[in-house]
Amino acid sequence: MQYQSLTKLYYISPDEVAREYEKRFESPSAIHLPIEIKQYHRVKSYPAFFIYHNEMALIIDEFYKNYEEFLYLVHSVPPVVKQQFALLSILDEVKSTNDIEGVHSTRKEIREILDGNSNHSSRLKSVVNKYLDLLDANKEIPFDDCQDIRNFFDEFAHDEIIQDNPAHKLDGRLFRKDPVEIESAVGKVIHQGLFPEEEIIRAMGISLNILHSPELPILIRLAVFHYFFAYIHPFYDGNGRTDRFITSYYLGQHFHRLLALRFSIYVKKNRSTYYKLLAEADSELNHGDLTPFIIGFLKILTGSIRDTIVVLTRKQDQLEIYEKKIQHLGLRDPLLQEIYFILLQAALFYGQGITMAELMKVTKKNRGTIQKRINEIPMEQLLVSKINKTKYYKLNFMMFK
Repeated sequence: MQYQSLTKLYYISPDEVAREYEKRFESPSAIHLPIEIKQYHRVKSYPAFFIYHNEMALIIDEFYKNYEEFLYLVHSVPPVVKQQFALLSILDEVKSTNDIEGVHSTRKEIREILDGNSNHSSRLKSVVNKYLDLLDANKEIPFDDCQDIRNFFDEFAHDEIIQDNPAHKLDGRLFRKDPVEIESAVGKVIHQGLFPEEEIIRAMGISLNILHSPELPILIRLAVFHYFFAYIHPFYDGNGRTDRFITSYYLGQHFHRLLALRFSIYVKKNRSTYYKLLAEADSELNHGDLTPFIIGFLKILTGSIRDTIVVLTRKQDQLEIYEKKIQHLGLRDPLLQEIYFILLQAALFYGQGITMAELMKVTKKNRGTIQKRINEIPMEQLLVSKINKTKYYKLNFMMFK
């Protein structure tokens, strides 16, 4: 049975809403949260709560089933594929999270940062580097208290935001000092972040306690924190990007790190659903019931895994097709054949190619040995690009036509 939001119930049977709200709020399965929700330009606020509903449990079960399938798939692909797919995912993830916020960025400038070929002043460098950190098992980012949130934001996006608009520089003790209004695409004010700063700090502290609470499942904690962060809106700008990164970080901490690199990609594909979930949770008609948001957010997380499986499976299928074509070339040198496969993977996934240093690392051979084999590859089968002083190698797919 699907959980019906109080907002939808209001439009079906407005007389039932007050009775149903009281029933839910007083339910033994209700979890009460010490933050009140108030819709913009409305008088009444409601304490936030959610219900442990069966639909929630079923979606979590589906999440873990998909996760098992994902693990089997990701462990069956070659290491180069995982590395190249990770770079592709970061490229798409950064582009997606910027697009959601209306921040202009190009795949070219993101790729240059990933490849270490951008200038030191690149405005996206700090954001891209933080996503690269998600791949490092030894890299931990503290999000324990409000100071940690501010420290992260300063490293993540604050400088870039100030460059675009100096008025968005944070001016409070930790967060913003003044009110901020959030507008829709047509310029209509739809939300006002919490105010004054003392209230921002109080609510953020509560939200972080929920995020780290051992009494709630991690997926539910992520959903609740994600909503509260958006509702609090602690910065003048960059809230959405920061909120999604924190979700990605904990996905990488508790699950596979590749999943941390695909969240915003899926949110962008389902942007309308994502914003509707946030708007409904804010609504006065919703009476502070976060259950619909949590259910919707769990569906997004599950959909993100499913989408990753589809993309990776499609790439793997293409890889197998082209590998068979390479085998038909009749290459007798095992190392040359291995290099062909690596160059194929580099072309098929990230697309930029692979450097000599990376080829040496994967094959465990020295530069001279690798270069000798590359020299044996016909010119029409090899694509070589040079960015700054670094060469990138990949197979030319036209050789299979």
